[in-house]
Amino acid sequence: MNDARARRALDGAEAGLVRMALNHPDDDVGRLVSAARYGVALARLGEVDRADGSVVDFGPRLHAHRAWVLEHLEPRLADPDPLWAVLPWLPDLVARTRTWRHELLRDVDRDALEHELTHRRLALVLGGGGGAGYGYSGVFDALHRAGLVPDLVVGTSIGALLGMFRAQHRRFDMASLMATAKRLSWSKVFRVLETESRYGLPAALRLYLRAALRGRLEAPDGSALRMKDMEIPLYIIVAGLTVDAMRHNLDWYEHLLDPSGFGSAGMTVRTALKAMSVVREFLSRPEALVQIVCGRDEGTEEFDVLDAAGFSAAVPGVIHYDVLRDDPRMRMLLDRLYARYGITRLGEGGLVANVGAKVAWESFVGGKLGPGRTPVTLAVDCFWPNPRTPVWFPLQQAVRSGNVAANRPFADVYLPLSKTLSPMNLVPGIRDTLTAMQWGKDAMDPHLPFLAAMLRGPEILHDR
Repeated sequence: MNDARARRALDGAEAGLVRMALNHPDDDVGRLVSAARYGVALARLGEVDRADGSVVDFGPRLHAHRAWVLEHLEPRLADPDPLWAVLPWLPDLVARTRTWRHELLRDVDRDALEHELTHRRLALVLGGGGGAGYGYSGVFDALHRAGLVPDLVVGTSIGALLGMFRAQHRRFDMASLMATAKRLSWSKVFRVLETESRYGLPAALRLYLRAALRGRLEAPDGSALRMKDMEIPLYIIVAGLTVDAMRHNLDWYEHLLDPSGFGSAGMTVRTALKAMSVVREFLSRPEALVQIVCGRDEGTEEFDVLDAAGFSAAVPGVIHYDVLRDDPRMRMLLDRLYARYGITRLGEGGLVANVGAKVAWESFVGGKLGPGRTPVTLAVDCFWPNPRTPVWFPLQQAVRSGNVAANRPFADVYLPLSKTLSPMNLVPGIRDTLTAMQWGKDAMDPHLPFLAAMLRGPEILHDR
């Protein structure tokens, strides 16, 4: 088992211990489970940030100990009554943990080691799915009421558009989000017209984020917020399209859909079916697509947030987003990005990672977000394969097999929203928005005790 797989297995073991403690709400059990979690955390240890800014990697040294912990803990957690299976083994785990900690402290200061072993950080991952994603606002509200603040937001498509509002400030402001929703209308957000195409793939609808959200995502000096300006780190997933990804010329994508196929709030079913066929075509050629993580990848931390979210939501043949304004800085950044990745257009992030849980996990573990490399990842999916939505079911299955299945194992909580607005309802009215918000909150509430317990982390294991 490689280190990444072993680490995820230990993540799962820690989650099993936490669920076990929740099933036995007793202080003595809580202390024992905390000791077991600490032991799992040490076995899982990889890189640790020293106080002087250097990094030490304990992963190779702990390889055999990691295997020992998994060998003994996994079958015990699979027992019908895991508590009584784990308890007899716990003294051995504690003893070995203390021995290893003494060994590791020769190479790292105690505060840095203990911080890494006991600290947990929340990653919130929001998947794509058009109008089905408006329930995310209810997820934000549920987390806020539970006192859980994300340390990272990863968004794709509608997840990027909603996620940028959550990441703007650490304190969640539902009133501000609802005020923004009231201002939006189909005519403000979308226009049906032919226009130049420079960086985005041409399509029937043009997405006008800047006009629709004027004044909403701006710095105090009135300039547009950049990815690096968000109070909560924000990563937005975008697909880079190579020449090999496109089977048709640009004019074909621009005129794929008849403008009459759009109503005052979304697409007709016939239009949606044509759009789905194009998305499935791109999904069938993953080798011709490049995953770009705006906010994390080199140079993209300077991107305007609205531009990153706009490209992430640009569905091939349906929605066109572009940077056509007189903005030398953004054009320079995009030109450099295109040269670096060998791409010809940017588009819908769901083509490469519709639920980017792996992006979140790898970013924490790889130290992209500084000390505290153990995330608790909540991944919310508004576009999972739901048999109750037969029109969308084939595309949902294609997206799952295309990239969601590979990302799902990196989520500690994977939450498929069972009740959503239609994906075609791209600019819902305030009543629909409030309904979707309540559905999202209701779906989130049962998972809050587990998330809160995971984020508390284990207590420091004291020496004898």
